[in-house]
Amino acid sequence: MRVLPLLLLVALVGASEAKIFRKCEFAELLERRYRLSREDIKNWVCIAEYESSFNTGAINRNRNRSVDYGIFQINNKYWCDSSYGKNACGIPCSDLMSDDITAALRCAEAVRRDTEGFRGRGNGYTAWVAYNNKCKNRDLDRYMADCWSRPSNSIYPF
Repeated sequence: MRVLPLLLLVALVGASEAKIFRKCEFAELLERRYRLSREDIKNWVCIAEYESSFNTGAINRNRNRSVDYGIFQINNKYWCDSSYGKNACGIPCSDLMSDDITAALRCAEAVRRDTEGFRGRGNGYTAWVAYNNKCKNRDLDRYMADCWSRPSNSIYPF
């Protein structure tokens, strides 16, 4: 019976690392902490919304038995280590599910760069189904207008 409380504690500690961002909060984080351009921010925000609903702890199990992890839903077949794939990002998949999105953003940028290297594959963001279905050919400036209508140096009320 002592094992059950320990397992519950471990589950709660693991779950406490996940965060669900609000759209403008996520955009501000990308701009202030990671110093991304607004051109990149609007794409990453759109991808994160439609891939994970801004949930850093999101997990999706695919039909091919691979798993997508974190806010950007990065797949373990090639990008992270879960003893299933190649681990091109050089990280355990669990690192993609932290409320500190540094590892997830670095890996997502690696996915984008590698995808840009494939001829005829688009601009790199096309590696994400959500980008292709919800973000590509959409007016992302209008999509981000509620976040960027405020002065860029303001602190958004979350």
